[in-house]
Amino acid sequence: MLNGAPKGGINYPSSDRVCAGTHLFIDMWDAENTGNAEAIEAAVAQAVHDCRATMLESSYRKYSEDGGVTGFAILAESHICVNTWHEERMVAIDVFFCGSLDPYASITALRDVFRPSRIDISEHKRLLGTRITHPNIVEALQPKVFSDIEVEHVLEPDLKEVER
Repeated sequence: MLNGAPKGGINYPSSDRVCAGTHLFIDMWDAENTGNAEAIEAAVAQAVHDCRATMLESSYRKYSEDGGVTGFAILAESHICVNTWHEERMVAIDVFFCGSLDPYASITALRDVFRPSRIDISEHKRLLGTRITHPNIVEALQPKVFSDIEVEHVLEPDLKEVER
C-alpha cells in the first residue's frame, strides 16, 4: 500500500480531488538511442521496476534501419508508451498509472537511456471526480432542467454585412 491506497486502487490526492490515476506526457529533444529498440525496452522495464508496477506484456517495433521505435508496456496498473523519431532525435512518452503508484519514479530510467538536452513533462489527472472515482458524484453530474425560467428577450443575430 502506498499513501494508504492499495496497489491499483483509487488515488485520493491531498487536495480532496479524487482521480483514477496520473498520466504523464513526457517530451524529449536532442535524445540519444532513439533507434535502439533493445535499449528502450530495457529502460522501460527498469522504469516499471522503479515504479513498483507490474509488467504484463510489452512489444517494441523499429520501423526501418534508420527509423524510430514504438514501444508499449501493458501494466497491471495501466501502461507506458514510447514513440521516437530517430531522424529528429525526439521522443514522446506516455506514463499512466491508476491508483497511488508514482509515475514520476519512471523518469530517471527513461532519461538515462535517452540523455536528452531538454525534457518537458505535463501531468493530467485522469477521470477526475467521475462515477468511477467517486460514486456519490452521480447526482452532481445529472443535467439540470430549468423549465421554470421565463425568457423575456431573445437576441437575434446581427445580419448586417461586414464592411471590408
